[in-house]
Amino acid sequence: MTAPDNLYANWPLHHLMFVALRDGGDSPKNLAQSVAAFYGISVEELKAHCRRTGEEWIARDGGLGEVNQHVYDWAKC
Repeated sequence: MTAPDNLYANWPLHHLMFVALRDGGDSPKNLAQSVAAFYGISVEELKAHCRRTGEEWIARDGGLGEVNQHVYDWAKC
């Protein structure tokens, strides 16, 4: 039996941060401090990483789905 593959193993760190906010079970605003602390960065740095992710995904896909747009909008304010 082989171990299951980690789907996120090759993802860039800024994508992982974005997904942590997206899938964290609360609004990005309410999760931001905890996620930033987990990664050892400030909330402003977290926002910059999330903006970068959003911009990359928009360039790749032509837009964001509603759940991703919610995180991207938070990161832009």
